[in-house]
Amino acid sequence: MKTIRITAAVISVFAPFLMVGFLLWEMPNALYHITGGLDWTWPAMLGLMMIVLYYVMAVFMKEEEEIKAEFESLDRDHDGYISRDDAAGWKGLALAFDRFDSDHDGRMSSAEFDEFEHSLARS
Repeated sequence: MKTIRITAAVISVFAPFLMVGFLLWEMPNALYHITGGLDWTWPAMLGLMMIVLYYVMAVFMKEEEEIKAEFESLDRDHDGYISRDDAAGWKGLALAFDRFDSDHDGRMSSAEFDEFEHSLARS
């Protein structure tokens, strides 16, 4: 996940330069076409790509270290599981506890907590 995040960051930083370079190289009089309003396809695609990449980076890619740190802070007795009592401090987790406790043993493993965290990003 960290590799994807770094790759997305690098692409978002260099994409505008690559796109402008491509426009100048590929299209004769590219600046005239862009400013003249004849072909806004490439700049519009670039803008859309940047929005999508930044959205993915900001919302969907929570660092694994952050998730692990949250899990460890909730696991007060350090047994590798979050109990219902541990989850009571986080209202959203307490409400969704049964849904993400996939084996219904009354405690949430790190994998189950990981699913919960990633579901927050999708909602």
